[in-house]
Amino acid sequence: MRILFVSSSPLKKEISIGNTFLNLFKDMNDVALASIYTRSGTPDPEISQAFCITEKMLIKNLLGKGPAGVRVDSALFSAPSSSVKEQKQISFIKSHRWTIFFWIQNLVWRIGRWESKELQEFIEDFKPDLIFTLLSDCSFLNRIILHVKKVANIPLAVYAWDNNFSLKRLMFSPFKWIDHLANRQVMKKVVKHAEIMYVISDVQKKDYERAFRRKCKVLTKGENFTEDILVKNERNQPLQLIFTGNIGLNRWKSLAHIANALEKINQNGVKAQLRIYTGTAITTEMQRALHKGDSSFLMGSVSAEEVIALQNRADILVHVEALDLKNKLLVRQSFSTKLVDYFHQGKCIVAFGPKDVASISHLIKNDAAITADTENELEEKLKMLIETPELIQEYGQKAWECGKRNHHCENITSMLEKDFEEII
Repeated sequence: MRILFVSSSPLKKEISIGNTFLNLFKDMNDVALASIYTRSGTPDPEISQAFCITEKMLIKNLLGKGPAGVRVDSALFSAPSSSVKEQKQISFIKSHRWTIFFWIQNLVWRIGRWESKELQEFIEDFKPDLIFTLLSDCSFLNRIILHVKKVANIPLAVYAWDNNFSLKRLMFSPFKWIDHLANRQVMKKVVKHAEIMYVISDVQKKDYERAFRRKCKVLTKGENFTEDILVKNERNQPLQLIFTGNIGLNRWKSLAHIANALEKINQNGVKAQLRIYTGTAITTEMQRALHKGDSSFLMGSVSAEEVIALQNRADILVHVEALDLKNKLLVRQSFSTKLVDYFHQGKCIVAFGPKDVASISHLIKNDAAITADTENELEEKLKMLIETPELIQEYGQKAWECGKRNHHCENITSMLEKDFEEII
């Protein structure tokens, strides 16, 4: 089976989308993977062929200074890369997210000649059987998806991941609402042309089946839970809490509540410490909030391999979601794929965030974590774990069992193979 991904980012294990997509297909037999993407960088070597189109290429092409897209040799790690200046510009745009930036970007894609013979030749050379993509609210990416489907004349499978279609949003700018409503129209077209649609949570399944009037299937990242894990009863002194991942969307504020709770608990001696590993750009405010004496440390980013090693050495793994209404609405349907990694480690999970967002709701439903949604409850639960350490081992076992019930990779692979064979 030959599967073609279409995405914004190159598919790498270090990035959430790449980690999930590559995980979904790692156990399939006789599968070849290719990728079309729209940002600088190189995909994982598991991607056999790739094609990159960026705004910079489109502008240069309009000026007669190069092609509108290039093939990428992932085996040689040869791909367009961003300069330091460009990376700073991208970071500025990501942090400010002004609507004008997205309108300029869409204009470049409107006038750019990305429907090139090079892109068509890439598709024809790979001969895909199926297109697999996220349901994005990025209009130009959705137009690429529809173009690729038309050129290749093959089935399309879409995977809804974020809550980017809902009208339940806290936005005060009329320009943001114009942008959102326009993006929704293109998203509807993609769903209309898809043979099958996956969602990431039960919450999203309920919402999207109502919104799109079609059946959806819940799909998450999987791991191998074939054998029972031997949950370790040895613990570090002081206890080590580890968070790995993105701290944007005000997740850092929820981590700051954990740091503050530990500061109080550690007043008469250090009993537990939080270490935060993230690639998110750090502001001075974040630094002050998350670096708390001997209680909390901001550690920077690490590789995917190092993340697994760090999680394995930890006593407690931390998951957080933002408490403010705006970001709560954004993540309400989302399930963090990082949680599957946590389940697979067989470690106690502490989760802090609103109880009605999909990821926290999943943990509560399966009794797979110690959860809290207020500062007082959080401090009480952390004290309880420190004073009753056998709970750490008990909830490590519960996390593993939740993974085994809901996220076993053999079951996920079997479902995907059956679905794809039917639609192809």
